[in-house]
Amino acid sequence: MANISVVITVKNEERNLADLFAGLERQSKLPNEVVIVDGGSTDRTHRVLMQWKPPFRKVIIRKSGNRSVGRNAGILVARNSIIALTDAGCVPARDWIKNVTAPLISKKTDVVAGYYEANAHTPFERAAAAYMLVMPERVNERNFLPATRSMALLKSVWKRVGGFDERYTWNEDYVFAHALKNSSIKIKFIRSAVVRWLPPANWLTWMKQIFRFAVGDTQAGIFRPKVLFMFARYTVWLLMYIWMPWIALLLLPAYFFWSIQKNWRYVRSFSAVYLLPFLQVSSDVGVMCGSIIGMFHYVWNTYL
Repeated sequence: MANISVVITVKNEERNLADLFAGLERQSKLPNEVVIVDGGSTDRTHRVLMQWKPPFRKVIIRKSGNRSVGRNAGILVARNSIIALTDAGCVPARDWIKNVTAPLISKKTDVVAGYYEANAHTPFERAAAAYMLVMPERVNERNFLPATRSMALLKSVWKRVGGFDERYTWNEDYVFAHALKNSSIKIKFIRSAVVRWLPPANWLTWMKQIFRFAVGDTQAGIFRPKVLFMFARYTVWLLMYIWMPWIALLLLPAYFFWSIQKNWRYVRSFSAVYLLPFLQVSSDVGVMCGSIIGMFHYVWNTYL
């Protein structure tokens, strides 16, 4: 039977640890060890970690730095060749470890991309999740890139691509996924390898995440087509506003209706509907501003 290590990074997560612990302990297939890297918590996170007594080997590391630093440190000390990754703020489904590692155990692939659902409790969290997650019917299984919320890989693969790039703080798993893809490493999407992820609870936290993800993408030289289309869309609208302001203003209700129509199925709540146009525009602004800042970083680091 294959031995499995789960590696998790945390920082100031004392409120989310109980659900994470419960999710790990009730797995249908228990891991042999869990390695948790504390990136410098200032709350009670470390104390809670030390008090936890799971039915498997527990390793707690204190390592200051970003998530890339933490993930690399955790994988480095892990005893086993099969590594499963998730985050604090996520609750793994009962069969998560079993499903996310099965293709590795059977040697059908080198990396498994699991799936993640929103663990949303409020209208805002449901609306916010629609702008941050790949919803089920939008999943392209052939091109679905792994995220560290739900992921498993061989430790040898992690070494082959040089680990997580420690220059990147906010989108390290997306950069890592592109490194895997560019190395022609086999990635298999397993929809049943599910974790439930807690969305941001308020607009400011959500906006910071949107902005930081956009900075990280362009800083790493990753330019998403939909972001380029977003810039084009707003450029055309601004030009139209200059030359035909009434037509441009009439288009706004249509844009707001589109933001509701495309995401209504995910919120299914009239108390959340009014948030969707606001979050659509906020997301667009956050992505464009973050992309511009990231582009300056990219140009500076690449050409100057």
